[in-house]
Amino acid sequence: MELTVVTLDAVDPAAVRPTDGARIVDLLWTAAADGERLEHISVQADRPGRLHLGMFIAATGGRATRSTALALCRRALAMSPLPGGWRIAAAPPARRTPLS
Repeated sequence: MELTVVTLDAVDPAAVRPTDGARIVDLLWTAAADGERLEHISVQADRPGRLHLGMFIAATGGRATRSTALALCRRALAMSPLPGGWRIAAAPPARRTPLS
């Protein structure tokens, strides 16, 4: 399993709701296709208007995993725009996370 972290920023931080992180996670699960092999999503608020999504995807190779995570985020955000106008701010290179 590989971890890709995608950072989202709100265009309008004043419109952000405390439930936006959970709503984005729900949208990601809805947007995920079986072949994308999404295993787990975590979300962490950094500051008002900024979320870090940790997306664990069954190993497909770093570049493919990162592309899958970004495609999922784009689809999820397009499915149901949330107040605040969330957008992808950063997507660092995928890192391998060993499982015990």
